[in-house]
Amino acid sequence: MQPSELLDLIRAAYGLTSDYQVMKKFGFSQAGVSNWRVNRSFPNDAILINMAEALDIHLGVLLLHSAIWRQKDPTAKAALESILNMLPYCKYPEDEEAEA
Repeated sequence: MQPSELLDLIRAAYGLTSDYQVMKKFGFSQAGVSNWRVNRSFPNDAILINMAEALDIHLGVLLLHSAIWRQKDPTAKAALESILNMLPYCKYPEDEEAEA
């Protein structure tokens, strides 16, 4: 996932029509949002925590996307991507609690 795709998810989830609205609603810096829009940087972990809560996405998934985006070594990047691709087949502790 590219940073711009994350912004698009936030916009869609909250019915926002501009990155400016995202910036104001969540208190993000203008420079940060601009960099994410052009895929120049990925949100830091503290921001990813807020985004995970806002989007109801498991934080680990966003942190994994962040690690993949930042990874330069092709072998390490491929290994991280393979983990990401396996996630739909994994059981999470909160899934087991919901079944009980």
